[in-house]
Amino acid sequence: MDTAAPVDTAAARRTELVRLRLSPGVVRGVVNRTRTTALFEQHARRAPYAGLLKAAGRTELVVSDPGLAREVLVTQGRSFGKGYALRQTRFLLGDGLLTADRELHRRQRPVVQPAFSRTRIASYAQDMVAAAQEHVAAWRPGQVVDMAAEMQRLTLAAVGTTLLGTRTGAQAASRVGPALATALRAWEVALLPGMAWVRESRLPGAVRTRAAIAELDDLVRTVVGDARRRGGGDDVVSALLGSQADPTAADDTQVRDEVMTLLLAGHETTANALTWTLHLLSDAPHVAARLRRSLDALGRTPAYEDLPALPYAYAVVAEAMRLYPPAWILEREALEDVEVGGIRVPRGGSVVMCTWVLHRDPRSWVAPLAFRPERWLDEQGAFDEAAPGQPRGAWQPFGGGTRRCIGESFAWTEAVLLLCVLLGAYAPVREPDQRVATRAAVTLRPAYGMRMRLLPV
Repeated sequence: MDTAAPVDTAAARRTELVRLRLSPGVVRGVVNRTRTTALFEQHARRAPYAGLLKAAGRTELVVSDPGLAREVLVTQGRSFGKGYALRQTRFLLGDGLLTADRELHRRQRPVVQPAFSRTRIASYAQDMVAAAQEHVAAWRPGQVVDMAAEMQRLTLAAVGTTLLGTRTGAQAASRVGPALATALRAWEVALLPGMAWVRESRLPGAVRTRAAIAELDDLVRTVVGDARRRGGGDDVVSALLGSQADPTAADDTQVRDEVMTLLLAGHETTANALTWTLHLLSDAPHVAARLRRSLDALGRTPAYEDLPALPYAYAVVAEAMRLYPPAWILEREALEDVEVGGIRVPRGGSVVMCTWVLHRDPRSWVAPLAFRPERWLDEQGAFDEAAPGQPRGAWQPFGGGTRRCIGESFAWTEAVLLLCVLLGAYAPVREPDQRVATRAAVTLRPAYGMRMRLLPV
């Protein structure tokens, strides 16, 4: 087991809060999203415990200590609600679990939970594997593909089937991708200072955004109607409708909001996780070879029941999410005056936790920048999220507390199975001239795509 030096929170609490103002050059880098993670790294060096960050007319408390992050998310989680950035997604997601306020979130989580039961995920897994096999069958040895785009299409196909149903999944995937991308670009613009008005304007981009959201609304509502008429199925929409005490009285608007939220979360984050995983494996062929040996030992295409026999695949995905967390930042807003770690946060005050920084902090991780999947295996070779010995709060790819991602098991299953199918067929190698940088926006995407050559295994 790796052991990192313990975080000296007592010393950190004596650190004076640092107020960091951004230079015009840094602001430009933050606006185009390619220097945002570097900004938070700089902030953490100056304020390793917590510090004030003033940008775009807002002042936020940025915490870089894992214990303090856990205090915000878990220990005093009920004193915090969703942050400013998440509220801005309501134009697209409505009042799904990601954006719902505290009371609605408390009521809705038990309604959505049955859609992610073990039995349901086992049935979804079959469709995930089938989607991956169909996708890989269209590739050719030696072909160069933009793996970022490929993983977006693959996860949309997988989630379109599991979420929306086998009859509409393929058609939905082709319609959802462009419309969702348009809507997410609008969300990024709305976060810029003074730009919220753009979304309601008559500018061409705003018109396209409203048309994209209308198309997504139409698609989801059609799928919900179909699920009602057929009276059940193995997809998430059917599970949501079936979880109501009286399915005929279910609120279609609420189901629409939950489906839209899961559609975004179920494909966007997993697509990025897989892209970054394949990027890292391209630089670590010995890791890819070890993973393939575990697949060869299995002797068949992995299925849901095989997942316990694939601890190294879980370790590879975990290490990729540590280095490149799809949900790279978390924000919470104080619902009341609260003191966290000796720091007063007034009602309405924002607290930001940069997962990218917490996952790479040398105080919490041995060789934090190294790609070492074996750190996630215990002495018996089993996958264990506590195996690296990191302090609580230092590892949060799915958030924490009452708002921890409800689809976590779904995401693990999807990422591991899709990765195993891909690596069982090809050894993707990044093109030598491919520029690699992060674009930290809604999720952590590659800024310039990820061109890779498909080598046969």
